Amino acid sequence: MKNIKYIVFDFDGTLANSQRLAITILNNLADKYKFKKITDDKIEEYRDMSAQQLIKKSGIKYYKIPFVAAQFKIDLKKIIDQIEPFQGIPNMLAQLSKTYKIGILTSNSVENVNIFLKLHNISEYLTFINSQPKIYGKNISLKKIMSKHNLNKQNLIYVGDETRDIEASKKLGIKIISVSWGLNSKRILQKFSPDYLADQPKDILIILLNNKF
Repeated sequence: MKNIKYIVFDFDGTLANSQRLAITILNNLADKYKFKKITDDKIEEYRDMSAQQLIKKSGIKYYKIPFVAAQFKIDLKKIIDQIEPFQGIPNMLAQLSKTYKIGILTSNSVENVNIFLKLHNISEYLTFINSQPKIYGKNISLKKIMSKHNLNKQNLIYVGDETRDIEASKKLGIKIISVSWGLNSKRILQKFSPDYLADQPKDILIILLNNKF
C-alpha cells in the first residue's frame, strides 16, 4: 500500500494477549462496581457481542465505567509481567518497522504499554503511544494523531480487535485491518465489514507488504 505511512495498532487483544488476566481483574472488581462476572462458559458468547451489547449484558452503569477503567489499569500494572505478546507479533512489528512508522492507540495506560514493550524487547519498533480514556473516543484520538503527524486518511491504517475499532475507522474514512484473535470473534467482526481481516499476525504482513488482499 504505497500511500500508507503510519500503522496504528490497538494494544490489548491485538498486540498483547491479555484477555485471560483482564477477565480475572474484571471479575475481582465485579462485586464492588455491581456488574456480572464473566464465566468461562460465557466467553465465546461475549466475543460475538459488540461493545454496546457487552456493556448492556454486564449490567454495569455507564457512569461507573471510568472508575472501573481506572482501577483496571492500576491492577493490570501489578501483573503486566505476566502478559505475553501474541505469537508472531514481535516478528511482525520488526518487519513492518522497516517500511512504516508504527504507533499504538490504547485505552490502557501509556505506562503499562511501555512496561510491556520493554519486557518483550519490542519498544524499538514503536514511534508513539497514545492513550485515550473514553471507551468510544477512538475516532477522536485517531483524528488527533493524523493532525499531529500531518497525515490524511490515505496515509494511515488502523489495526484492532473490536467492532468499535471498525466504527471509529469508518467515521474517518480510514482503512482498518481487524484481527480475529482478540476480544471480538471473526463472526461479528465480519458483520461490521472491516476493509481487511487477519487470522494471524503474518496476514497483516501480507496485507501491508505484499498487498495481495
